[in-house]
Amino acid sequence: MFFAEVCSGSSVLWFFTSWAFMVTFWLYLAHTVFFVNLALIFKRTSLSSLYLWGVMFGLYEAWITKVAWAGYAGSTPAQGTILGFAVIEFPLIVLFWHPVFSFIMPVLSFEVLSGEKRILPGHLAVLTKNRRNWALVLIIAVISALFLSFNSHGNVLAADLSIIGSIVIIAALAWIASKKYKGQFSIESLRLGKLGMGILVLYLALLYVGAFIFILPQRIAPPLTLLLTLCIYVVIGILLYLKKPNEHTAEASLVGKIFSLKDLEVLFGVLLVLTTVFSILVPIDYILIMVIYLAMYVTSFVLMGLAIYSMIKERRAKSPVAA
Repeated sequence: MFFAEVCSGSSVLWFFTSWAFMVTFWLYLAHTVFFVNLALIFKRTSLSSLYLWGVMFGLYEAWITKVAWAGYAGSTPAQGTILGFAVIEFPLIVLFWHPVFSFIMPVLSFEVLSGEKRILPGHLAVLTKNRRNWALVLIIAVISALFLSFNSHGNVLAADLSIIGSIVIIAALAWIASKKYKGQFSIESLRLGKLGMGILVLYLALLYVGAFIFILPQRIAPPLTLLLTLCIYVVIGILLYLKKPNEHTAEASLVGKIFSLKDLEVLFGVLLVLTTVFSILVPIDYILIMVIYLAMYVTSFVLMGLAIYSMIKERRAKSPVAA
């Protein structure tokens, strides 16, 4: 909810709305836990793998909200469609926003919040405190502050309270988890058993079918586009299958080397300050958002290209010679 909805400004003051507690919160929780479990089960947990899982996550914007096909609610696709897919909206939300903000950022933040001594394979590169990673964190903060302030229509109180309220909820739940489940609070604690996965799959199935039929049915794509949407799942599944599985490895002496809870607090503080500033400078926000939109659009294809390149590189790599 925080990274996907608050940082985009889509759910301002979400904790005061019944729709968020009945639908949106559970939608994001279910998708995140489901794809984390698939990543753990199939041992595809590297950042490039998480990106691909995140693309599957983002495809809910086709079946449930219909945005990937017909544009945002109340509007038409900004630059039309190709084969039934919104030219601008599809790459932005399916190839960029949801993989990065709805999936990768929550997973990485969860690892930091749980204070793990062992992190998922491939995550050390982006969780290590260095100039590059701090720059990436600041970019995330700038994007978030811009969208939140702009979609709050310059209402600095609503924007800031959206951040503060969300952080209070996150901090409270993290504190409870660390105290009540001491020693068990880790990314592995999200792993479900057969019953849990069964319930989760049933919930998602009901959500998809119900939303597909009853939410904006007039925006349902034609049969060819529906088939192509299913083909995207198949293609992403093949890419994940072709990637090599990641084995858990113990990371020694990570304390002080990777981002910590204090660093998250700094990030939230920076986000709050930037949101306040951008809320006061709303006319300038529009220009900056247009630049960010273009950058995100280009980056969406770059990220997909990098994920494919990563798979090819792994396949070409020689297998280690047995000792």
